Amino acid sequence: MKRRSPRWYILPLLVLLVLSSFSLTSCLGSQRTPVSAFYDSGANDLTMTGSQVGTIALFRFDTDASQRTLTTASAADIVALFSSPIVGSLTSLAVVADGIHAVVVSGGTNVTVKPSAAIIAGNTTRIIILVLDNVTKGSEAVTIY
Repeated sequence: MKRRSPRWYILPLLVLLVLSSFSLTSCLGSQRTPVSAFYDSGANDLTMTGSQVGTIALFRFDTDASQRTLTTASAADIVALFSSPIVGSLTSLAVVADGIHAVVVSGGTNVTVKPSAAIIAGNTTRIIILVLDNVTKGSEAVTIY
């Protein structure tokens, strides 16, 4: 039995890779502002702004002395981050409880926090997902998982 040279498989694989990268870029690139920043809340509670949701990837809280609270931006502010919001679109961020006490996640206006995302135990980092439930102007709604 004659074996085909591996080089015959390289071209179709490269074409597939290039095509898939175009579709991935178009899905992610047009939806929201790139995330790259770190926010250190220290030993303070934090009420997020809409721009913080869109530009900060990691929120750190010093929980050595006591529990801290992270209150999210309103659903309207979160939906406004998306250039073409659709129900089911999502964004994520990480929350760090750097100490023995927890961080409690509280929803802003029209933001529902599911029980699995409501408390981040001490000395833990958790990624929370914000999902758009309603994108109608004036009725925006978001759920955090």
